[in-house]
Amino acid sequence: MLTVIHTFDGPDTDRILGEVRSGIRSFEDIDGFKFASVNQQQDTSEIMLFSKWENRNAFENWTNTVGENKAFKSSTPQIFEVLEEKY
Repeated sequence: MLTVIHTFDGPDTDRILGEVRSGIRSFEDIDGFKFASVNQQQDTSEIMLFSKWENRNAFENWTNTVGENKAFKSSTPQIFEVLEEKY
């Protein structure tokens, strides 16, 4: 299981948020997608996308669908292997 974190920041928060939402709409079409959460830091324009994937292959299958989405093209994901989770 993978946790992937993307962070986005820029002067036009509404445009970035629209592009992030557009990108995550395609998550549901990818086998191995588990969960996503879009968050905005208080008092800043920084947006974080937190997502869970069955494995790296599932995540990479999604990245191949992003195309020309400027928000995702300008963000370098941080990819973590999940060691333990509690709910």
